[in-house]
Amino acid sequence: MSLSFKSSFLSLFALASLPLIAQADAGLPLYAVVAATATAAVAGNIYGNSTLDVLSSGINKHQVSLMAGSDTDIETARLAYRLDFNKAQWQTKNFVLSTSLEASVGHWQSPSQYAYRSLDDVGLTPIFKIKTDVSSPWYAEVGVGLHYLSNVRIRDYSKSTQFQFGDQFGIGWENNAFRVGYKYMHVSNGNIEIPNPSTDFNMIEVGYRY
Repeated sequence: MSLSFKSSFLSLFALASLPLIAQADAGLPLYAVVAATATAAVAGNIYGNSTLDVLSSGINKHQVSLMAGSDTDIETARLAYRLDFNKAQWQTKNFVLSTSLEASVGHWQSPSQYAYRSLDDVGLTPIFKIKTDVSSPWYAEVGVGLHYLSNVRIRDYSKSTQFQFGDQFGIGWENNAFRVGYKYMHVSNGNIEIPNPSTDFNMIEVGYRY
């Protein structure tokens, strides 16, 4: 079946974001996250269920998560709300690809010696989660989303634009009620405007699923 009949918002979004984000300055880890997200989006739509079918299948799980971490001397705390859908995007005997949608709010805080000490951001990210079996507690996931910053200045630099891309990779453990994991999140504007300093958070995530 051709991609034109199986495409959806998430796959088109990931592909459209790729040439912009690929210009950013985070190196190989960022490129790997973006490539994995685009591949999951396109492959899931071609070989599995279309994302429209997944989104219309109803909600399987809600999740509320707290995340905390840092990038050098910028600390962050985030609150996220996620929807997991009933239908898997793509499933075989030893592979399950599922789709989630995550909305989050975050606060960034830099040390007192800097003129620009804090900002807030709001994010919306489609996420693709991979497991070896639907009942396995272990997961890996990738996502490419959109973020809006309350201002562009933090620490001793400017991020130029309030509109940013947020790319994330996570691994961890979850069951029907809880989640514990690690998440890497890169925030930059994809060189829409220069300068484009990246912010790369390493975070611990604890979530409640219901």
